[in-house]
Amino acid sequence: MTEQRTEEITEQLTEQQIIKKINKRQCFIATVVGGAFTLKIDKYLPAMSAAIHDGSNFRAELEDNCLLEKSDRYYEEDPYTGSFIAKQAITLIAHDSRYEYDLNRGTDECVYETAWGKEIWKTPLSEEMIAKSKAKHAQFYRIVAAVVEALAADFGQCVVYDNHSYNFKRHERKDLPVLNVGTTSVKGEQWRPIIDSWLSALQNMSVDGIEVTAAENDIFYGKGRLAGFCHSRYDNVLVLATEAKKVFMDELTGQADAVVLPSLQHVYNNTVAEHTQWYINNYHKS
Repeated sequence: MTEQRTEEITEQLTEQQIIKKINKRQCFIATVVGGAFTLKIDKYLPAMSAAIHDGSNFRAELEDNCLLEKSDRYYEEDPYTGSFIAKQAITLIAHDSRYEYDLNRGTDECVYETAWGKEIWKTPLSEEMIAKSKAKHAQFYRIVAAVVEALAADFGQCVVYDNHSYNFKRHERKDLPVLNVGTTSVKGEQWRPIIDSWLSALQNMSVDGIEVTAAENDIFYGKGRLAGFCHSRYDNVLVLATEAKKVFMDELTGQADAVVLPSLQHVYNNTVAEHTQWYINNYHKS
């Protein structure tokens, strides 16, 4: 029996302290020392929700050397994705900019010199700066491993909802899905019913101001690092890499949509919670 956390107090903990709490199956909210991410565990369930590009924090030493304004960097971030999963029992939300280190790439490739056709740095980063960024990237994935290994040990298998957003105005296609689930790194047909149920849940979402469409491997294919990391290491972990079209904001200005955003935040949180319960009912009967 695991404890359930009731207070909303965010602790600042080292990586080792966070892993110790996970190993003891304690419930907590903690931001890692340095502020790179926050892990919340309200209750141990066989599902974790992640938003690895929610943040845009940038080390001061990098800011001074960056050719891109914060607004330029923000365009490629995934703002609000953390709020889409905020009510889930287990959430892992990253706070650093993907221009510091991209959590959707491997550790060796996570620090960019150029990205999306643009030069990033006035002068090349020092080996020390690069090493600092790569260390934060590696630390994040050690926490991912600690969580999913604990859940898989307790429940036999688990699901990770891996949440992103994407810019659509630069694409010629006008029929791009509002939600895309990338599954090409998934191994094993045993996951197919869970993937299908997630797609169905997304397609049935009713959000104010937009008509929701959902597709599989339409524009993104689930080739990001979180999916690849879990699927290559664990046969009992399914990552549902889900991209939300930026219909909830103006992707060019960053302005949130006053109608779509709050509705999507509410409905998406409910959809994840309901799908998690469906998953538990069907795959984790006591």
